[in-house]
Amino acid sequence: MQSIINSIVANRNLIIYLILSFISFNFLYINSSLHYNEIVKTATYISGKSSFLSSSINSYFNLKDKNQKLIDENLKLKKIELEYKNQIIEYKSLESNSIINASVIFNSINKSRNIIVIDKGTNGGVDEEMGVITSKGIVGIIKSVTENYASIISLLNTDLKVNAILKNSSTIGSVTWDGLNSKIIKLNDIPLSSSIKIGDTIVTGGMSFYFPKGIPIGTITNYDNSSLEGYYEIDVSIFNDFSSLSNLYILERTDNDEIKILLND
Repeated sequence: MQSIINSIVANRNLIIYLILSFISFNFLYINSSLHYNEIVKTATYISGKSSFLSSSINSYFNLKDKNQKLIDENLKLKKIELEYKNQIIEYKSLESNSIINASVIFNSINKSRNIIVIDKGTNGGVDEEMGVITSKGIVGIIKSVTENYASIISLLNTDLKVNAILKNSSTIGSVTWDGLNSKIIKLNDIPLSSSIKIGDTIVTGGMSFYFPKGIPIGTITNYDNSSLEGYYEIDVSIFNDFSSLSNLYILERTDNDEIKILLND
């Protein structure tokens, strides 16, 4: 249906021209200047209405596309939330207030220690050391908080180290950024005895205070097994495009304090 409408809209001028030409020839045949003037008025009116209709149709489909993108984004988030809820051992089932929405108001990607600032703080339930994600994967960790704002240590920060695993084998490692390419991070501590291949997915390992197990990070794009230290050198293409971050989600792990007590005993 949409393709038919688009075809009519695209060829509207030709259709109008043919119709009006036919009418014009009939009236001109009887040499009626009055009728000719009426035709001109009618043509102007129809052309105006046609342009308005074309604009309305285009606006409708553009709005429909934007709405669909929002729906897709929400579905991805719901899928992530459902996966978290199924991971009872690694991360207690999420309650309704366990995910906090926030918007980016500042972001950098061209420094060695990049920071992101969001429009939520303690008044919005945000606290230090909370993990931050999008529907595509991890973004970073809350560093500091005021009443209405919070700063995030970006994944593109050379000071940040996140526990990670190979999704298919659960081999444990960690991801860091070397400060060079904003689309590539390094997967470290994977022994040469492990089986890896290009395209393998990397996810969070769950062995931290910040992220539950299984949050997407990226995929292996390159690796070198010639190291004499017994570990791969692995490049990972991250799922998030940090140059266009907008809507973020902050995760609240309610078990952090309890775990810290055990570790400090």
